[in-house]
Amino acid sequence: MFLCMLNKQHIMVYMRIKMKHCNPINQCLIGSLITAPLAMQAQQQAVNLPNIIILLTDDMGKECIGSYGSTYQTPNIDKLAEEGIRFNYGFAQPLSTPSRVQLMTGKYNYKNYVEFAYLDPHQKTFAHLAKEAGYETVIAGKWQLGANNKLPAYFGFDHHCLWQLSYSRADGERYAKPLIEKDGLPLSATDDHYGPDIFVDYLLDFINADRQRPFLIYYPMVLVHDPFLPTPDSKSWQDDTLVRHQKDTANFKDMVAYTDKIVGQIIAKLKQEGLYDNTLIIFTGDNGTGQRIVTPMRDGTLVKGGKGQTLDRGVRVPLIARFGNRQLKQKNTDDLIDFTDILPTIAEVAQIEVPVSWDTDGRSFLPQIKGEKGNPREWIFSHYNPIQSPQANQYSARSFRDHRYRLYHDGRFYDVSIDPEEMNPIETGTGSIEAEAVRKRFQRELDKLPSWKPGDLGQPKHILPGYEPGKTKVITTNEQ
Repeated sequence: MFLCMLNKQHIMVYMRIKMKHCNPINQCLIGSLITAPLAMQAQQQAVNLPNIIILLTDDMGKECIGSYGSTYQTPNIDKLAEEGIRFNYGFAQPLSTPSRVQLMTGKYNYKNYVEFAYLDPHQKTFAHLAKEAGYETVIAGKWQLGANNKLPAYFGFDHHCLWQLSYSRADGERYAKPLIEKDGLPLSATDDHYGPDIFVDYLLDFINADRQRPFLIYYPMVLVHDPFLPTPDSKSWQDDTLVRHQKDTANFKDMVAYTDKIVGQIIAKLKQEGLYDNTLIIFTGDNGTGQRIVTPMRDGTLVKGGKGQTLDRGVRVPLIARFGNRQLKQKNTDDLIDFTDILPTIAEVAQIEVPVSWDTDGRSFLPQIKGEKGNPREWIFSHYNPIQSPQANQYSARSFRDHRYRLYHDGRFYDVSIDPEEMNPIETGTGSIEAEAVRKRFQRELDKLPSWKPGDLGQPKHILPGYEPGKTKVITTNEQ
């Protein structure tokens, strides 16, 4: 009776204790005596675990956020940074799918990246991990990881509200009149419906203090990816429904503001339900800003979007976290963090071990979120092989970097602290003593990796029976 209420982890703990105290004479009497209290304790532990929310913006470099020096107005995100901690060296991959695969699985891309817009079904995700710990899991926003509406559940999500799940971008966009599937069924939307509103309303309905289990929310936003269109808060939204589909980079500022508004709605709901101080919130972006966007900074400089490129403006993203009502002495940190680190951070919050067989690469940065020293990285590694298009694939590369230096697989070596555009490679033997020592250290790390060169294929593509890519039949429903 009690074992049915336990997740796998708790059952294994119970079985280990029971076996320790069993012998043929006592017939596990001690084990029988501890069964009920152990089950009750495990259930209570699951109920009291913190909630987890991962907010992932689409194509938003750190220059878009006010707390990183932007002129864009992002008061809710800035407030999150004030109450938590801002990471100055947060790294994604240069493009969407490589980043998302890395974030969800905790592995570097050379181990499990197959191709653009696909997640290998042999992989485990942080949602699987959370479910093992007793969490209820939900995903809303952008999918683009395989065209089959059974896949969110397969990858560990109990509920979903997604764009680009069974349908491609050519079938319908994500903003006005979006093509969205909610728990397996396509929604019927008009020009008056705005995709980001549908997603956040779905999540706000999900957040509830009376839930029987803690929850994990993964919200890979559709904002602020192109097409750059008006939001419901844009003046042009009310002019004509046709205007809602007219592209203009001038709308980007409004799209950033709407992203901030959504973050504010989620925070307000958590506070309303009394859950804010028992929820880990991580806000970040999947890669640099679109290259057509130039962002003015408060110091007078301009930052051109670097999406798709391995330059800093293509991979350094906002990373802000807040957990509990802590008064941190340090509001920001220069510790190096990459997307493989998010899964082990979730694991530590959920109080569950990541199985060794998963072969993950990250390390938890929960201590830093809590204001402790933690175990900071010495370097960031990137294996970037998008397998998407000639334009994207030209930037395929492997590299190691720290705060100052970057070494690529082909020997290019830069001091990125003074050369962020990587225009002046340091030839072997011409750098400072420090630079040459770093070069040798990074080269030793590169030499440990399996051989690879740009143009090589990704990992083999597996397709499981019943999960083949394909479209579902569109049905008409008024459910929003």
